[in-house]
Amino acid sequence: ARDAIERNSEHWLLATLDQLFGPAHDHSHFPSHERFALGKELAEHILARNPLQGDGHKFRTYPAVARYYHESGNQDRAIELIEFALESLDSAEPMLDELKQHLLPDLLQALANYKGEEVCYGALCAAPQSNVLKARSQGGPRRKHKRV
Repeated sequence: ARDAIERNSEHWLLATLDQLFGPAHDHSHFPSHERFALGKELAEHILARNPLQGDGHKFRTYPAVARYYHESGNQDRAIELIEFALESLDSAEPMLDELKQHLLPDLLQALANYKGEEVCYGALCAAPQSNVLKARSQGGPRRKHKRV
């Protein structure tokens, strides 16, 4: 984590935050107070690099930071960051529709989970799945369903 902070590289900061709070990782071996202290520092650095008022692509960085805030109990901040990430998908800068369609379901699902209610964006809606978040945050494996 210290290397990521010293390098001040968005990629390193995000990768480290994902290791600490990503759903694909088992965090049980890491001391909770240390994990949250590092998470706070990483989140602050990421937000300083891409502030709310800035023009950066928030859909790249804000979901990871929102996961930290969600796990640390700051639901309002987590919701705010996901909403900014969704807004950045509609920025004036042209974006490939394929990328938007790829990112949108995960952002909506995170927003629904954090709000605890169904949310919609255009025709796409998501309902909260709190049991999925708990299973993933406890180190449960992510399973991909095979197409039949």
